[in-house]
Amino acid sequence: MDHFVLLVWHALLVATFFAFLWRSDGPARRKLFLRTFLIMVGAALAIGWLMYPFP
Repeated sequence: MDHFVLLVWHALLVATFFAFLWRSDGPARRKLFLRTFLIMVGAALAIGWLMYPFP
C-alpha cells in the first residue's frame, strides 16, 4: 500500500475521532473535521516536500 494512502487514511480516522469528541452539533463538527483533515494532510505534504532535497 502506498504511503500517501496510509497518510490520508490515518488523517481521516483521527479527524473523525476529534470531530466527534470535541463538537456536538453537525455543522461545527463538519467544519472541524474538514479543517483538521486538511491541516494534517497539507502539513505532511509540505514537510515531506521540504525534506525531499536532503538525503
